[in-house]
Amino acid sequence: MDTWNVMLIDHDRLFSAALGTLISSGPFRICHYAVDAGDAATAVERGNEPDLIVMALQDGSAEELSGIKRLRAATGARIAVLADEMLDRSLSLALRAGADAYLNKSMSSESLLRALQLVMLGEVVYPTHVASLLIATANERPAPTRAAPSNNELSKREVQILRCLLAGQSNKAIARNLHITESTVKMHFKNVMRKINAQNRTQAAVWAIQNGLSPLVNA
Repeated sequence: MDTWNVMLIDHDRLFSAALGTLISSGPFRICHYAVDAGDAATAVERGNEPDLIVMALQDGSAEELSGIKRLRAATGARIAVLADEMLDRSLSLALRAGADAYLNKSMSSESLLRALQLVMLGEVVYPTHVASLLIATANERPAPTRAAPSNNELSKREVQILRCLLAGQSNKAIARNLHITESTVKMHFKNVMRKINAQNRTQAAVWAIQNGLSPLVNA
């Protein structure tokens, strides 16, 4: 089993220590504790290389979420946000900042570990009502400086894969649905990301919704 290095961000040192103990019971190793995003970014600049960053939100402010953007730019680590409440505003900001997961602190330890493992396997973990927020996020985005490719510039298979993504399917499920191999799915995703200038699956989902694609359950 793979072991991933985790950086925890929380001003509450007691909660952070308890969370670290919990996470370490799975395939994770705590490599650094930080009090805020600025502290975490400094640690990265000094050579710390986490595979996963788990950041506990305090108030979900725009300033706090800008810390996620800074970390996203500074490291290739996956980023999971922990929140006391599932607030649409901070969830939308987390989406725009590029977080890979938005999780509730009140979730069970088993669910948390499972969610973090899914994140490390390339999945995006958000509440079930995230589709409406993706639409809102897409509508709030400023006009791109250059034209994004239209649907007809993507292959039929690439469009199908984006629609499967909107349906919340994993790479394995997409492969099964489209009767192709998982490695082929990954290859198509790589091509799609390049064509639409997306950095992660969330941004790809935003682009798909903005361009009128609908979820595909069965091919």
